[in-house]
Amino acid sequence: MKVVFLILAILTGDGKLKYEKKPFIISSLNPITCEDMFNKTVKFIKNPDYKTGNNQVWVLIKYKNENVFAHFCKDRQGNYVR
Repeated sequence: MKVVFLILAILTGDGKLKYEKKPFIISSLNPITCEDMFNKTVKFIKNPDYKTGNNQVWVLIKYKNENVFAHFCKDRQGNYVR
């Protein structure tokens, strides 16, 4: 078993950037990808302000009611994990 961290890049309500680090325990019997960890952690919701041509995205990605715009995974040694 090994620990892998999902790191989420989040834009806060006041426009600042922050990172949330969430650990996952991975085993060879229960393999999981970084994308699987991401999908289990965040919520995808329709953007209520979206209209065709208004330059907004039609789906928002949320974690604890904040907007997620990027993610990646690393192991305890700091190596990137897929």
